[in-house]
Amino acid sequence: MPQVASVAPVKVESLAEFLLANETAVAQLLAEDEVWMAQNLWHYSPRPDNLAFTVTGNSQDVVERFVKAIRVNPNAKFALYIQGMPGTDLIGAPRLPEDISVFQDHGHLNHLPLQALTSGELVSAVDVVVSANDEPDHGHDIGLFTDSGTDHGQEYGFGEQPFGNPNLEYGSQAPFHMGFYHESPVLYALGGFLKETYPQMRIHQYKRLAELAFAKGHDYWGYRFMGWGLHYIGDFSNPYHVTPVPGNSTLSTIWVGLLSTLGFPQAQQDAVQLVSNRHTVLEDFQSVVMTKAYEANNLQHPMISALTVEQPIAPYAESDVIDKFARASMDKADYVGEILMASFPREYVQDETVEYSNLDALETLEQTVHQHAGEDGFNQLEATISGLLSDFSIHGSAYVADILRAKP
Repeated sequence: MPQVASVAPVKVESLAEFLLANETAVAQLLAEDEVWMAQNLWHYSPRPDNLAFTVTGNSQDVVERFVKAIRVNPNAKFALYIQGMPGTDLIGAPRLPEDISVFQDHGHLNHLPLQALTSGELVSAVDVVVSANDEPDHGHDIGLFTDSGTDHGQEYGFGEQPFGNPNLEYGSQAPFHMGFYHESPVLYALGGFLKETYPQMRIHQYKRLAELAFAKGHDYWGYRFMGWGLHYIGDFSNPYHVTPVPGNSTLSTIWVGLLSTLGFPQAQQDAVQLVSNRHTVLEDFQSVVMTKAYEANNLQHPMISALTVEQPIAPYAESDVIDKFARASMDKADYVGEILMASFPREYVQDETVEYSNLDALETLEQTVHQHAGEDGFNQLEATISGLLSDFSIHGSAYVADILRAKP
């Protein structure tokens, strides 16, 4: 992101400080967006009127009011921090993973340098965007449904959770990080719940908030909101975020749904488990390989070089989220599924009785692929993931460039 890397450091401020300085503008923007999203999004559950962000001047609850208005987890952390790259050392006081994530399992945060920031200090814009890009996975979209067992799930108006793996601590975020926009009309008719997805909403919300922050001269929050939105665009570079069962034919997916409708839910539960396992092992492999390459300063590694921004940057349109970003990933779904089947042992990707995350396979994942698929198979898996990352680079750059047009 050269258009971000080249800018001067930005002044840090808390979310409360940003909101209090722009309370009227934020209230107007969110009111306008509520109307726009109801009229234009592929799927939208209207925000209850009592959650609208109103101007009160109350500094004690301004973050709570904002969080409810955009309908994210009120337990989400909005700490001031930057997240360093693997193997780097940050200067300053450390920030603990529990300051950032709502989960018991802090995952990769345990292995990354985390530096606390204070309001008023200067920080690199790139560091803000990179750190923020990870944040939605730390609990922003957890417990938002009526059957989530949370108070906010009862308030937010999203109804019951339409899909997701209940065996995972982060399973309730699935409908906000996955969008199934290109399925058969027959599949939608049998499984209307597949339409109940919200990443398009998040991408739009955070783009608009970033543009407002830049227009008002609050660049730190411009870059942080930008990073939040980029997270969901990154999700769409993974086929397991854009189609229910990559590699399955429409007919077989319909059959699974029909069995569930007729009172035989096991087939659907099995399909959910397999998709969850494949999804997780794909992202685990990517994380392991990229971390190792970065720690070795191998910046020419295919997965890292795939993130190089191509010029010229394509223009961005709201419709691109579905028509380009999700479509590009959907078109690769069957191939990616085939590569995963060939790359990993059966228990990792083809056994519905196994919860992959319980296998403790992360530390030996590279070795496992080498043993199972050989050198050529390992390289093919790397190349496949590099292609997905290249898509993210292209699509994310368009999003970033369009947001930056709001800067004075």
